[in-house]
Amino acid sequence: MPSTEYDAIVIGAGFGGSSCAGLLAKKGLKVLLLEKNARAGGKAMSLSKKSFTYTAWVVISAPTQGTLLEVVLKELGMDGKAEIVAPGVQGTRFKNSRGKFVVGPQPPPGQVMNPDDMFDWLEVGGKDREEALKVFMEMTMMPPQEIDNLHDISFADWLNRCNVHKSLYAFLIGPVSDGCFMVPVDALAASEAIKTLQDVFLRSGGVFCKGGFGKLADAYAQAVEKYGGKVIMRARVEKIMVEDGKVSGVVTDKGVYHAPVVISNAGIQPTVLKLVGEEHFDRSYINYVKELVPSWGMMGTRYFLSKKVVKEPYGVIFTQDSTWNLQKWLEAKNGKMPDEVTVWYEIPANYDPKAAPAGKQMLMTGFWCPADPMISDKEKKRWWDKGEEMLFRAIPELKKHIEFKENYSAREVSLLTREHVLPGQGGECIGLGQVIGQCGKYKPSPKAPIQGLFFVGCDAGGYGVGIHQAVDSGINVANMVHKHHLMYKSMS
Repeated sequence: MPSTEYDAIVIGAGFGGSSCAGLLAKKGLKVLLLEKNARAGGKAMSLSKKSFTYTAWVVISAPTQGTLLEVVLKELGMDGKAEIVAPGVQGTRFKNSRGKFVVGPQPPPGQVMNPDDMFDWLEVGGKDREEALKVFMEMTMMPPQEIDNLHDISFADWLNRCNVHKSLYAFLIGPVSDGCFMVPVDALAASEAIKTLQDVFLRSGGVFCKGGFGKLADAYAQAVEKYGGKVIMRARVEKIMVEDGKVSGVVTDKGVYHAPVVISNAGIQPTVLKLVGEEHFDRSYINYVKELVPSWGMMGTRYFLSKKVVKEPYGVIFTQDSTWNLQKWLEAKNGKMPDEVTVWYEIPANYDPKAAPAGKQMLMTGFWCPADPMISDKEKKRWWDKGEEMLFRAIPELKKHIEFKENYSAREVSLLTREHVLPGQGGECIGLGQVIGQCGKYKPSPKAPIQGLFFVGCDAGGYGVGIHQAVDSGINVANMVHKHHLMYKSMS
């Protein structure tokens, strides 16, 4: 019979779980990786339909230079199993003072954008340009110790101390901040924003994987078995077992597996409140977990086109008035949709020619929406319609080449990845929001107050943009668990 005894069990083959499991296996632990879906990748899972390949929703990673995605791939010796690409071009469209959407400047290959080119595009001139350059330089050159003093103020408060031109403000918030963090600018921790934006501006952005990001997570998962571990797909974890204040393993729909360490990539709230159960934790910790704020949701539409319409691999559609703050968000949730919203789009075949049939392409949009997977079809249509309106205003030629389209929402996010355990949550785009009180020194600990239980992914242990943050957590938690393993082995 197959062994049911392991050194560590990892729940979920998203980027946090798959990278952590692969690294632990390479360090010599006997690892079991469990995934409820048929493939790895979590929120960045690869899908296919009618010879089109794409991620489940818009996924763009940063930074480009020195990306941890590639660092882990090489560390695991899986270089040939996935190909990371950085096209170096983008199609971000800004609505100028004449009401025309204009594509932003393209920096030379391997270089970051020249601020003057950016300011020309954003129509920032005269004294405004001097002030803009000052803000830009202060943000990109801020030393780490100064950034660490900004955990308690919002990025909006930090920007508002300066006289930032409205177009530059819209650029820093719309295409950059809103997309990287999926929380309103007046809730976003300034420390998290500035540290991550430094990476984007100094080491560029726009990283993809041929075959979809799920192929990269698959490579991480394959490393588990390469180093002697086990991977079981379509295995849903029903319970994390706890005995005498220690984890002892998991119960799944495919059997019971034992280990003194369980690492959950299922999200801190679903793990604590559902998989383990409130009865195993102190009431103060339960209250803390329930009060944690997830990121906002993302929904959008996939447009399957009869011809190649857009040449860039990705872009953002934004205006001076498309950025989000808490007040604007509350009004939208209550039915007062703003005239303009920021829309991200991705065309996989423009960085991976095999991702679409010859002569065709699929353009996928993504924009903010409530993270509640239970919102009504009528409510979802409001958001889909607004996103489509913005897309066709910016790229009107797209409409006549649509062969068919399909919508996706926060419900699909929740069904594929995070369990719906609290009202209004489950379909969050990233995980826990990078808001004031949840970043830097306030980030939830990857170590739970139960011996042997750890969290990995965007909820704990890392920093950065989306899957980069998850992999950063995977690296950090693997190191933490390895030390924990060695310590307890030496005592037993």
